Amino acid sequence: MPINISNEKQRDAVVAMEGVRPKRDVRYVDEDMNAVFNRRLLKTDVSHELPELMKKLPNFEDVSEALVDADPEIDTENFGMFLTETSRVYVGEGGIVHSVEEFEVVTNPDGTERERRPRKKEPQNINTDVPLKWTGKFIKKSDAVKRFVFAGKKQLAHINGLTFDFLYEIAKKLHEEDSLLLLRAGEHRDRPLVMNRGGKPYNAFLEGRIEGDSYCLILHLSNMELKRPAPIEDDRMPATAKRKASAEPEDKKKLTRAKPAVTEHDVADAEPKKIKAAKKKADTKTRK
Repeated sequence: MPINISNEKQRDAVVAMEGVRPKRDVRYVDEDMNAVFNRRLLKTDVSHELPELMKKLPNFEDVSEALVDADPEIDTENFGMFLTETSRVYVGEGGIVHSVEEFEVVTNPDGTERERRPRKKEPQNINTDVPLKWTGKFIKKSDAVKRFVFAGKKQLAHINGLTFDFLYEIAKKLHEEDSLLLLRAGEHRDRPLVMNRGGKPYNAFLEGRIEGDSYCLILHLSNMELKRPAPIEDDRMPATAKRKASAEPEDKKKLTRAKPAVTEHDVADAEPKKIKAAKKKADTKTRK
């Protein structure tokens, strides 16, 4: 899959992107030392499942007898065939459904539904006239693994000598920073990455490694951010302790209001008043 990418120096190039396949250290062979591959086989179809057999036969006893006498649950012509490229289709009571209305369901942490909205099928934005740009936001690898959930990864590869130098410079920069670089789409770098039409939007973090003249660029995809949950109130706490804890800030406020701060200006104003009061008291005693 081609991808159009631009670095911080506003240089852009078209490079290749492919899925990262883990390297297998163990290989399986048969008795003749030929490599063994996994194959997908057709096990059954809808017309031969139990609900369809129940429509033709009245009860389970008749179905059991039919299974013993014949093989109505097996299609000898198609069962066991190899499956290669398949496409997902939606099937209803009348057959294949060609017009499907999809919804996005947003749930609360406890699993209850919070919002339901029609699904928007956004077009892909990784191979357009506007390349993916550097945002300049570097995140340390040790911090990224604690903040984001990575749902997949893609590897960037060069397609000629020019793009090799281009990607090597990017990998070297990221290797020296020991950080992941946030990649965004759109002219204003404010859009997540959409790999294909109607696909999930992802925040992409680019990781670079170098070893001699070799490089490795991995695009980590994330659609979930880890956040610290709010503290849960302990139900085992006594009611009096809860009231005391909730009333403590208000008591502090009352104490603050009852004892306002005394300034030097207030002391200077209060001193003449004390002297006048003392003189008045002395004159009263003299008259007596």
